[in-house]
Amino acid sequence: MAKKEKGAGPRLDYKQTFLIGFGFLACMLFWSIYNSYVPLILTHKLEDMGMGGKTILGFITVPLIVNAIMTIDNIFGVIFQPMFGKISDRTHSKLGKRMPFILKGLPICAVCFTLIPILSRLNFGGWEIALMMIVIIGFNFTMSTWRSPVVAMMPDYTPSELQSDGNAVINIMGGVGQALGFLLATILGVLGFKEAITQGNYISLFASGAVLALIFMGILYMFVKKNVDKDLSAKEQALEDKKGDVKQDKIKIKNLDMSKGEKRSLLFCLAALFFICNASEALVPNFTVFAEKALHVKNPMISTIMMLVFALSLAGFAVPAGILGRKWGRKKTISMGLIVVVIMFAIYITVAMILPIIFKNASWLNTAIWVMLWIALVAGGGAMAMVNINTLPIVLAMGGRDFVGTFTGYYYTATFAAAITGPILCGGLIGLFHSNYNAMFLFCAVAFFIGLLLFIPVKHGEVSEDDEAWLEEAVEAAED
Repeated sequence: MAKKEKGAGPRLDYKQTFLIGFGFLACMLFWSIYNSYVPLILTHKLEDMGMGGKTILGFITVPLIVNAIMTIDNIFGVIFQPMFGKISDRTHSKLGKRMPFILKGLPICAVCFTLIPILSRLNFGGWEIALMMIVIIGFNFTMSTWRSPVVAMMPDYTPSELQSDGNAVINIMGGVGQALGFLLATILGVLGFKEAITQGNYISLFASGAVLALIFMGILYMFVKKNVDKDLSAKEQALEDKKGDVKQDKIKIKNLDMSKGEKRSLLFCLAALFFICNASEALVPNFTVFAEKALHVKNPMISTIMMLVFALSLAGFAVPAGILGRKWGRKKTISMGLIVVVIMFAIYITVAMILPIIFKNASWLNTAIWVMLWIALVAGGGAMAMVNINTLPIVLAMGGRDFVGTFTGYYYTATFAAAITGPILCGGLIGLFHSNYNAMFLFCAVAFFIGLLLFIPVKHGEVSEDDEAWLEEAVEAAED
């Protein structure tokens, strides 16, 4: 997917890359709405069934159950996304390798997605929860069947030397999808659905999201139908099929050709990543419920706008964070970001949990909490960009050019494991605090602080200016 001009090398075809990006846009639209509203739906349903404030076996509470359900997508992502990505590599059809998975998977997801709020409104003596779980599991499994193929479409149509630029366009489209998911409830409110949404009826929201995703799929289908002959991997695939799969041995850390100091840095870095991601992943499924329970925000449109502000701050600081990582050093940049995040959480915990004990019923406390929260959303988003943008590069730099695949595996092992444990541990802690969702910030503050401490022994992972080129390419490939 490149254009050639006289006297110049190939240039990215932005129009076609933009059209391919509609697939990832649909994917992020689904996840944005799902992660914002499904925790609210599940919490309200379980509380309506009389489970609010109760425990099962002494420790299983509503927050723990909801957070455990919200990890299903991460579990399925680890198991099924690589599997279906590999299957799509070996698929041959008139619409190429990836499109069949999207055409089959996305409509099923749209149906399951719409059924979630519909089933939550029913009352079958508790059986509707079982039906909801079947639909939620079906949605998460089906999403994992086309998530990897939709991401792989851009490299299929783009020369390797232009894939960094192409990936930037795809990520922008994903960001648009995420923002649209956060704003869709507000848009529907303007159109006259505000009362239904504020009263917990999210059928119109989920149905609108599903229809939009299907429209985006239609745009993608029309592009692929017209341009399937431009799939650059078609000829390469025929050669690969003849050669067969090349199996790479998994290399254990203890067997790597690294000094003891380098192995020590790697282990501490991965441990730090595990705790950092425990904190960041715990925020996603709990924020809208936190806004309702702790901030008394009855309109979920406000909480999703708050999440959008954080996402925009993170995205807006992504490029400066990368520059700072190269200028200051990635470890220093990550540490600075973690320090800011821990300070933000500590101040919020003080204002929201400690000061109310000292100054009971003080009129200024609520204003202080809101002011501190908005500051934390903006500053915390920028600080998290300093962390997120530089963690993968520092891990890959430890392995060097010859072990990019191995160290990418280490990175995703740590982060995916945290994506599963973080919400569950946070949900358990919230339950111990009698469903006080301010405990979410306590959990995150402690996890981020442990991550900061674990980064102190990391002494490796920086690269010279000469190595930045291959490292940037490796990061782009790993993120795809």
